[in-house]
Amino acid sequence: MSAGNELTELYDSLAVLYRSLPSEADSEWQEAVKSVLYGGELLADEASCYGAQQKDRNLGKRKEYARRHGNGKRVTEFSAITVAEPRKFDCRYVPSGAKLPIAPESGDVLPVKVTTEEVDQAIALLAELPAEPTADRSDAGADVLLDPARVRQARQTASQSTGDEETTVLFVSDTHLGYENRAETGSGKTVSWIDEISSRETIHRIRTIAIEQDVDAVLHTGDVLDHEVDAVTLDAAASSLDVLSQLGIPVYCIIGTHDHNAANPQHSESVDGVAWLKEQVSDGNLIELDTTPTAVAGGSLDAYGVSAENVGIDDVETYNSLGWRPSGIAFGAASPGPNVLCLHEGMTPYRSQSVADIDLDELVAESRVSFDCVLVGDEHRPKHDDFENGYTFETQDGTPVLYTGPAVRVSWPYRDRDAFVTVLTISDSGITTTRHTV
Repeated sequence: MSAGNELTELYDSLAVLYRSLPSEADSEWQEAVKSVLYGGELLADEASCYGAQQKDRNLGKRKEYARRHGNGKRVTEFSAITVAEPRKFDCRYVPSGAKLPIAPESGDVLPVKVTTEEVDQAIALLAELPAEPTADRSDAGADVLLDPARVRQARQTASQSTGDEETTVLFVSDTHLGYENRAETGSGKTVSWIDEISSRETIHRIRTIAIEQDVDAVLHTGDVLDHEVDAVTLDAAASSLDVLSQLGIPVYCIIGTHDHNAANPQHSESVDGVAWLKEQVSDGNLIELDTTPTAVAGGSLDAYGVSAENVGIDDVETYNSLGWRPSGIAFGAASPGPNVLCLHEGMTPYRSQSVADIDLDELVAESRVSFDCVLVGDEHRPKHDDFENGYTFETQDGTPVLYTGPAVRVSWPYRDRDAFVTVLTISDSGITTTRHTV
């Protein structure tokens, strides 16, 4: 078998995808992938599945190809097809290092965990694969892979959904898990009502709001942790994150300065919070945002993020940042859908230029991405303590800038007020917001 066999590479990479499908993936998506690989009810009448073609149209065995172009079990070196790493939300299901095929027309990687709402888009992507990939022997002339009627329906629905698809997210910031420990550790300032604070109850309440409001995802803009956090609080938080993950509500985050400090706890009962964050990312309970676009819940909304001091979770203990400038940030190209940027710094227009860490007008002006809104953490009070108008701003070019304040009552303006989180509904038509008491 010669190098660059399109049929074998497609068959092998799709087999990895099929074996990775979680039980909660939409049943029609499971049937569609199975039909392409091994035959099934969604295969077109005149088409032959890739498994049968592999037997009939290739001279050598797939295992031989995998030994020569892979690790012996699967192909890892692709020269005939284009592959990519799974979507961030799909990484937990796919073997480490495995690559999945890219739909040749749209350029999107094939998804793994597909919901009922996403199945039409997924089938439309699968239908882009060739009916008879290049192989050792010539094809029989079939040009349709999946049932034509189902593909037409999928493409029509997918096309309609990209017109003005809504994505609903729960905007959360500054949960400061472990904040109440300040009364015991003596580190940092405390507040007189600290005995009323329970960050464990806060994260449980956030979970409840996300479920009750049926959001697509949660976006957290930093200071997930306080600088001294205990194991019991982290266990409770992990449980809530796991519940959301199992319900298909991904939690995306950037990290803040207190998350950085949690890497080096000073109190005997505190634990390494950054190690916990890494574990949650590894388990798929948290998805860290960066300067490349992440499709929120696999939909049309792309999310970007810059963590405090431009230092992400993996670099906290190895890189000491002196801050960042807008000119040093390069955002990856976005899809046509709405785009949101998450930040955790002292920003204009909340702060004046003389005291702000980052000039947001400069960042937005220099960005290659046109953001539909910017979500900011770090500030622990509305501007001028104005709870009606002090959370919403605009950059000079009119880009909406939204704060939601701390989810825990960690500053004086919240002494006699409830903290809250904000549900955002984002589409090409605009953004709507609704506050929910924590």
